Amino acid sequence: MMLKITKLARDLRLKQNTDDYIKRFNPRLLILSVLLIVLFLIVWINLFSIQILRNNEYTEKLYNFTKTYQNMASPRGEIRDRNGEILVANQERLAIVYYPPLNITSSEEWDLAYQFARDFEIDISTLTQRDLKDVFLVNFPKEAEGLVTEAEWDAYYDGKLSDNGIYQLKIERLTSTHLEQLSEMMIKAYLVKQAMNQAPRFNLKTIKDNVSIDEISFLIANSNQYRGFDVYVYFDRSYPYDAMLRGLLGGVTSSKQGLLSERLNYYLALGYSRNSSMGRSGVEYQYENLLKGEDTTYTVNYNDQGLAIFNEAIVGSKGQDLRTSIDVNLQLKVEEILTNNFIQEANNPFRKYMDTIYVVVSDPKTGDILSLAGMKKEGDVIYNNPVSTYTESLAAGSSIKGATMYLGYNEDLIQFNETIIDEPIKIADTPIKKSLRDLGRVNDLVALAKSSNVYMFHIAMRLGGANYVYNGPLNIDKQAFTTIRNTFSQFGLGTLTGIDVPSETVGYIGTSTLGGHLLDFVIGQYDTYTPMQLAQYINTIANDGVRVKPRVVVEASITNSNVTSYTNPVTVLSTLENVPAIQRVQEGFRLCVTDGYCTALNDLPVAVAAKTGTAEAFMNDEMGNYFDSPNSLLVSYAPFDNPEISIACAIPHAWNDTSQTNACLRISRDIYAYYFSEISSNEN
Repeated sequence: MMLKITKLARDLRLKQNTDDYIKRFNPRLLILSVLLIVLFLIVWINLFSIQILRNNEYTEKLYNFTKTYQNMASPRGEIRDRNGEILVANQERLAIVYYPPLNITSSEEWDLAYQFARDFEIDISTLTQRDLKDVFLVNFPKEAEGLVTEAEWDAYYDGKLSDNGIYQLKIERLTSTHLEQLSEMMIKAYLVKQAMNQAPRFNLKTIKDNVSIDEISFLIANSNQYRGFDVYVYFDRSYPYDAMLRGLLGGVTSSKQGLLSERLNYYLALGYSRNSSMGRSGVEYQYENLLKGEDTTYTVNYNDQGLAIFNEAIVGSKGQDLRTSIDVNLQLKVEEILTNNFIQEANNPFRKYMDTIYVVVSDPKTGDILSLAGMKKEGDVIYNNPVSTYTESLAAGSSIKGATMYLGYNEDLIQFNETIIDEPIKIADTPIKKSLRDLGRVNDLVALAKSSNVYMFHIAMRLGGANYVYNGPLNIDKQAFTTIRNTFSQFGLGTLTGIDVPSETVGYIGTSTLGGHLLDFVIGQYDTYTPMQLAQYINTIANDGVRVKPRVVVEASITNSNVTSYTNPVTVLSTLENVPAIQRVQEGFRLCVTDGYCTALNDLPVAVAAKTGTAEAFMNDEMGNYFDSPNSLLVSYAPFDNPEISIACAIPHAWNDTSQTNACLRISRDIYAYYFSEISSNEN
């Protein structure tokens, strides 16, 4: 009985505890249930809003996020001369392009490639033996795999040999016998398939450019056999004056070549496509950001057959037009004068090694390049390579003595009208150094007019602190080399001129600091200079010591408008402070024309200032014999009182007999005569 009472009491306490627990739990459960209901309600409302109320908005966002864009290039800007004559224009051309249809397989693309190779002419002449090996690997994969030994395959599966390692083994072991198995159709189809697989995958691929109307007609008539192929209109560069100044103006890449590899990431970041055409040299490269038009953007959709449909989204615009400093009429005349000079000297045995003539015609005050010529003669072919005027250099000889004389004045080494006896200089263990002929006692102006080497030698020795004794050693302060280079650089010699085209070079800078080389330095027989540097040098003298940057492009404008969008200003690089010294050099250059070595220029209708140069140079003839073949140079400007034009003329290996005159005198005279009778008079 007692046991039952105890059990009943325990059950009553358990029930009471359970009831107490339920009383405490029920409010919490209720709150949790309400929260869950509220959360589910919020989710349901959002789903209802997205799927029902805002369905169109989110559908459009998804479409915009996933849709594909295709950019198509607009025409580049034109390049004109200073008077508006077109130097580079655009010409419409047709191309056959390919855009991969949806879900097309590699096998289907190979079928298209073979079909295209059968129906269209494909040029395979540029393929090398190395290229043909890749064609073999694609067409005979099993035979190629047999070129790898079992041990090498084991190394590959063990991770000791990479995919590229296996590939290189196959390439190395392919022989001409293997390549004989390739048919012409295999090679053509391979080229087409390579073009179809250009990166990126979903982008227009140029299969064949500059195609004929007949080829386009055939493609359209048989379009059902060419899924994904279409016709594309692109713009190629055209040149109204043919090859004139092509090196300076530069070229552009084709759509197949695409972006330049060395700056690929840079242009991709700017929004270019990999197959975008761009400037690759000269002005086209330097002013790419102005010349390139804004691409037209299309959205890409697909029809029921999986073929791409392009819908215009953003309308592009043509690139900006450039106005250059070049005068096309003057350029044509300069090239004519230089060509005639080659023809006149063709049978001259003393000029048989003269194969290059450099001429830079410019405006001393603005730095405008009016004409640029690096005329080359190869056999009977004569052509202009204008780039060589700022990428090739030569010993300038006495033409740089204006800078040496300025150095003498500026460093207080000589005084105006100071006289020095022009007689041979002899340094121990070196040949005699002298002027072309002994001039006796000469002052500074006559030293320039008569081109006294000895006068310049004394300037160098004074600069170097040398105690000259005939046939004794010449001990100098080596700092003199640095002083000369610093002064010369203020004229543009031995430094980049800053011309607004790529690839400019400085020339040779000597490293020896022997006393004899210091003497050579001041007469232009040590460091070498480009013709463009010589042009900047004579411009600095003509411009009263103000050195300006040469420029090829003057400004850019928006197409079909008078709105100037870019200006390349006249840029002063440095100014020589000793104006009286510059004016004294000018007087010496003028005396060279009136009573010196430049008198051939004295009968022109304007007053010319000039300085000749003859630099020692050497070469080997056909038999290997080593002989003298000096350079001829002339720097000049006119009119003397108010310069409009300067000419820097340089001819390497101009003669090998002293009976020959400086050919630059005749060339410069003819250019001045034309300029002041035709161009200058027309401008006035």
